[in-house]
Amino acid sequence: MPKKIAVLLATYGEVEEATFKHLYPNSSRILHYITSRIANLPKPLQVFIATMRSLKRKSYWKKLGYRSKLNEVTRAQARALQKVLNQRSNEKTYFVRDAYYFVPPYFETVMHDVRDFDAVITVPMIPVESEFACGIACYIAVNDFREMAFQKVRVMKHLWNSDELAQICVNHVFEQMPKNLPAKVGLALTAHGTLVKDNNGETPKINTGYQETLGFFEKLKSAFERDARNRFASIKLGAMNHKFGGEWMPETLAKALEEFKAEGIHEIVMFPFGFFADNSEADLEGVEEAKEAGFKVHYVPCLNDSEPFINWLATRIEQKAESLEMKSPIPTGERVC
Repeated sequence: MPKKIAVLLATYGEVEEATFKHLYPNSSRILHYITSRIANLPKPLQVFIATMRSLKRKSYWKKLGYRSKLNEVTRAQARALQKVLNQRSNEKTYFVRDAYYFVPPYFETVMHDVRDFDAVITVPMIPVESEFACGIACYIAVNDFREMAFQKVRVMKHLWNSDELAQICVNHVFEQMPKNLPAKVGLALTAHGTLVKDNNGETPKINTGYQETLGFFEKLKSAFERDARNRFASIKLGAMNHKFGGEWMPETLAKALEEFKAEGIHEIVMFPFGFFADNSEADLEGVEEAKEAGFKVHYVPCLNDSEPFINWLATRIEQKAESLEMKSPIPTGERVC
């Protein structure tokens, strides 16, 4: 009988109906799983921040007529992956589910639903590993499922450190961007910013993914520069930072835009390399920031459910499934990822 393998595509998730009723629980979970890891905020302040963040996002999205595609894209990724995995395998049956940290269906709920499967492979849909990405899946798995986590749950990481993925990204950008670009055009590679110093001015004790983000950017930048199709006059990293918790990474989108202007570049291609699926940070906030700075922006969507990406990810999942020793649990106390 084929083994049943659950594959959980784990990502932040965004509300699909931007009402306060949906936005407030979303903001509260962000504070619980992310902000609380880097800043000790009293409960009244948490409530205030969650309320203000929800009202601000509701107003901003309504003003621009924006609706997040993130969950819709993740569901499409899950369907495509399940189809590819099961076409390739006779010995295993894969069930691919979307699972979110901050909106239903919550990651822990989906984990509960698949607890009787032979194995559970969690795939963080953010390429750079950190305590704020794959770390959330590890935290929930270990704290909510204890022995089950050590017996048959694995969380994938190091997805960013792949030359094949870098080439998939390069091909994707060249295929998706307009053909009639000016002679002088820039490429902004955008990602979620992260901390470099905590509130005390110290290097954070947790892995924030800073070095991995820089490493992934350099890998991509080199791949673009080596490619015969490259016509970008300048390639820059554009991190989108938050405000709380300490000092955030200096390689910001705002800085990149200033440098583009200084180089005489006023038209850019923007590709959110730090995400595997379109979301409000990628296809709204970053784009709007560049437009407000006076740039003409050509947005290239995330890899989403593109065939080369899905095939690459399916291969990585198969490799993880092969290496997963069903009868040899990880010793208690060690990481599941």
